[in-house]
Amino acid sequence: MLTGPGADALLAAFRTVEKQLADHDPGPAKVVTDRQIELLLKKKAAVLHLSAANYCWFEDPAKALCLKLSGARSAAAPLTGLCDSSRCPQATHHLVHRPVWQTSADNGAVLLANPRVPAGEKKRLRAEHERSVRVLEEIDEAAGKAG
Repeated sequence: MLTGPGADALLAAFRTVEKQLADHDPGPAKVVTDRQIELLLKKKAAVLHLSAANYCWFEDPAKALCLKLSGARSAAAPLTGLCDSSRCPQATHHLVHRPVWQTSADNGAVLLANPRVPAGEKKRLRAEHERSVRVLEEIDEAAGKAG
């Protein structure tokens, strides 16, 4: 299962494809080929951008947080360097992304425990650490629902 701000929209798209397949009049025995399923999913696959920490389903540039953060009005692809996948409505997190978020949480915990890190920096680090922990919890919860 998946999680993240874009999870509901992605699941809705997949449910639409499932409904189209379920509503298909079976008539005489007919096999739905992999190619037919591929064509149903092709539009969604065309907007998928893979990242180490998330998948970006870049369907609507107006909704892309990375473009809003950069001040760009439009783009053909996401600005992955500005991605905040925990807040972007087109991002999803999957179990495969868990190690990246775990590393981020672990590193954050180490830095927060370091007495040499200034208080102002600890405040920023605490927010980043909490975000990583929250994403981990969401991934684990979604994996638990799938299992």
